Amino acid sequence: MNRITRAGVPALAATLLLAGCSSSTSGSGSANISHPSANIQTGQYTTAPAKGPLDSITWSGDYRPPYSLDPLKTADFPEETILGNVCEPLLRTGADYSLNPGLAASYKQPDGTHLVFELDPRGHFSDGKPVTVDDVVFSLKRNLDPNQASNYADAYKYVTDISSTAPGEVTLTFSRPDYVFVHDMGTLGGAIVEKAATLAQGQNFGSPGSPIVCSGPYTVGSFDGTNALVLKKDPNYWDPSHAAKTAEITFKWYSDPKAFTTALDTGDLSGGFDLPPSAIPTLQRSSGGKLWIGGEGSTTMNVDLLISKLDGGLSDPRTRQALSLAIDRAGIAKTIYSGAADPLYSVVGPGFWSTAPDAVKSVYQSAYDKLKTTPDLTRAADLVKQAGARGKTVKIAYTADGGPFAQMAQVLQQTGKAIGLNLQIVGLPPQQYGDLFTDPKARAAYDGFLTLNYLEYPEPQAMFASYASKDGLQDFSGYTNPGVEAALVKAQGEADPVARAQDVVTAQNQVAQDLPWIPIVAPRTVMFQNKGVTGAPLTFSYMDSAWAAAVGAP
Repeated sequence: MNRITRAGVPALAATLLLAGCSSSTSGSGSANISHPSANIQTGQYTTAPAKGPLDSITWSGDYRPPYSLDPLKTADFPEETILGNVCEPLLRTGADYSLNPGLAASYKQPDGTHLVFELDPRGHFSDGKPVTVDDVVFSLKRNLDPNQASNYADAYKYVTDISSTAPGEVTLTFSRPDYVFVHDMGTLGGAIVEKAATLAQGQNFGSPGSPIVCSGPYTVGSFDGTNALVLKKDPNYWDPSHAAKTAEITFKWYSDPKAFTTALDTGDLSGGFDLPPSAIPTLQRSSGGKLWIGGEGSTTMNVDLLISKLDGGLSDPRTRQALSLAIDRAGIAKTIYSGAADPLYSVVGPGFWSTAPDAVKSVYQSAYDKLKTTPDLTRAADLVKQAGARGKTVKIAYTADGGPFAQMAQVLQQTGKAIGLNLQIVGLPPQQYGDLFTDPKARAAYDGFLTLNYLEYPEPQAMFASYASKDGLQDFSGYTNPGVEAALVKAQGEADPVARAQDVVTAQNQVAQDLPWIPIVAPRTVMFQNKGVTGAPLTFSYMDSAWAAAVGAP
């Protein structure tokens, strides 16, 4: 898995809500979400600010314990939900995805190939030692070391040098102009660890029980690798304005969605993100707290059909266009996701630009609106006929982990039949499914597979580059298009965000025709807090950030 999109589906996300997927909805708009007892929020980035401290809370750590406490080692929901509270990045990411001062008091890009950070002299680690340029250079360079196997290494592929260029100053140099990379400094790819303490642990760094010395508002109190993980407030956190409000947070994991829902409803858990759709009916009626559903674009997640090879049943673009045109996205969003998702017409949907300045948002919104379609089985069947694909076998894989993909695969199979394609669906055990992202031989058996993907921050160029450029880590099918490649490279080196958006739209228009991935739906934020807590974000910004520091008493 790479740092751009974690291509997997958490075991909790999600148990199916209904036995079948059918819907009378067939427009190009939203999924007609109606949850009268839920707090559905559009344009609100957090719950109400906390007014006071708390001694302790218990929070969902998502679907499994972290594999490692090294912030670079595993980029997935459990690690990214927790570790940003301990090992903070150079920059703080706000609930609206804005980049704000953190350990770096400021940054500048004097030109496209240099990014300069000025450190806050107040910054210090949990052991009281100051955060130095040596620590920062060491931490960032770990992403360049193949022996570290950083999950964020792909973000650094154009970085040629990281060095101290003045007292309190760190400069990164790129091999080509890059105005996108700075966003990674608000993720765990920019997390800072204490050099001496990290080196002292050697290969044990990140293992349960090994000291993790970072500068965040929390430290690791205890973790045995299997049960609860406890974070303790750092009473001497270097930035009092962002100090934690809750003294102790215990993270727990539930592999059973029903047990997870019950724990939230009864108060055994104070709250949690990434809730399964099956939890919505229960939690919207809960008397112990509030269910929050974000508005359209509240996450940078997407559910897609990845095309894994371009020489099989989906080799002709017209066949891919036909399948995309026939999918009832609104029906899937409403039924399989209990309405907590939206139809998606580009892998880069509203979640990637809904918080952008109006001038940028306008560029993306206008282009996105032109991609919206209403399911048209007649037109889709005609495209299949034109491609000479009628009756062809198309083999689609999905993860058989109890989540929504089994039902979605069945819907795609029925959709294929309606337009003349013979879709064979294959459910794979989670481990075998995971091999699809790392082993070309495993992928070769399938024309495509269903996946949930995400980017930690809303930058359309980065998302497209991950799967639609020749060196993209998720270009599994070997897709390449010179026009797309040129537009994405130009966008990466464009300082003006409006001009960058225009370049990205140029790439998007071609990708929408070629469809190396077929977008299906975009899940919304689904979060629950009991009555005793408030302050959690309502966007996907909780990934990699110190979100827990804002959580406290109502």
